[in-house]
Amino acid sequence: MTHRTLDDIAYDNDHAEPVHPFRALWQNNFYLGDLVNTEGGMWIVLMDALLFIPLMMAAFFYPWQSLIVAVVALVVSFVGYEGWVLWEKRHPHA
Repeated sequence: MTHRTLDDIAYDNDHAEPVHPFRALWQNNFYLGDLVNTEGGMWIVLMDALLFIPLMMAAFFYPWQSLIVAVVALVVSFVGYEGWVLWEKRHPHA
């Protein structure tokens, strides 16, 4: 009895090469390789994503205050990201 992977079974039944979209996204830096430096300003976007769910929970009880916090977080994130982009343009890597 030989060990067959799901890729082997899919190729035998569908006669097509299996596609691994998450693996392709991961290898291509989620299509942001040349557009955004993921080692730099992308951490701002990731931190905002972590804060999104608690903000939505707070919005049920404090809607106006949550809206103000969301707007301030977006403005600070945008300013921080643009600051990072300008820093990278003026201080290129060696």
